Amino acid sequence: MTNKLINYLCGMQMTLVALGKTQAKWIAEGISVYEERLRHYGKFRFVETPDIKLKQAKADPSLVMKAEAQVLEKLLPGVDHLILLDERGKSRSSKQGADHLRKLQNRGLKHVMWVIGGPYGFDASIREKAHELWSLSPLTFSHQMIRPFAIEQIYRAHTILKGEPYHHE
Repeated sequence: MTNKLINYLCGMQMTLVALGKTQAKWIAEGISVYEERLRHYGKFRFVETPDIKLKQAKADPSLVMKAEAQVLEKLLPGVDHLILLDERGKSRSSKQGADHLRKLQNRGLKHVMWVIGGPYGFDASIREKAHELWSLSPLTFSHQMIRPFAIEQIYRAHTILKGEPYHHE
């Protein structure tokens, strides 16, 4: 049996993790729209982790990143391929992103996870575990704003792979 057929029969779990909760209703609503659309293409889950609350009034960024890494570590078992969304990552067009997603699917991976970091980025312990870094734009966005952009791009990749009319050149 080919990897492509195995993936078709078993399905690849895709998870988008955002470190911390969003309080903006409009962001949550946008995420919900694309989360529902993605269910049409297979196993997809959006996960928000609890906010990291440190006792200091002005939290040390390195301590926040370490605490977020501990939360993220609990989500990593069973993940075959970890992608961190990071401004220093590789930038791709939507079509290149779709092609890359197809390659991941064809490898027979069971679980691919994309992670949106917190306001300070990722702890070195998480960066070491990542298989790749993706940049969605050379612009800097808040860790809240990137959520609907990331989930929309995952959805767009699926529509491109299926030849659906959502993506226009």
